[in-house]
Amino acid sequence: MELIDIARFDELCDALGKDQVLLLVDLLPASYEEERARLVEALDNKDQGGVHRSAHAIKGMARNMAALRLAEEALALESFDGDFGDPLRDRIAALDTTANETLVAMRDLLTTK
Repeated sequence: MELIDIARFDELCDALGKDQVLLLVDLLPASYEEERARLVEALDNKDQGGVHRSAHAIKGMARNMAALRLAEEALALESFDGDFGDPLRDRIAALDTTANETLVAMRDLLTTK
């Protein structure tokens, strides 16, 4: 699956302007980190509802910014019903990697178009 829905991202840029989209992209790391902290706290507390809420928020952020893969990985976390140990930590680590790759790709798109 692609990191970013390029057509949707282009629509976003056309609607808001590249400068505004860049501002939104620059806000994503802090927003992601807030939800990630809640996600880890929910994991530590074995709080299934907390995992669901944080993953849902990340999914929404990702979908709003046309971040396909991040949204799909967050959706998978949103419905996670497994062990609260290493498997969930591994999924969060994968989400972190995807979030970082997505931000780099978005910035590249904004500077090359």
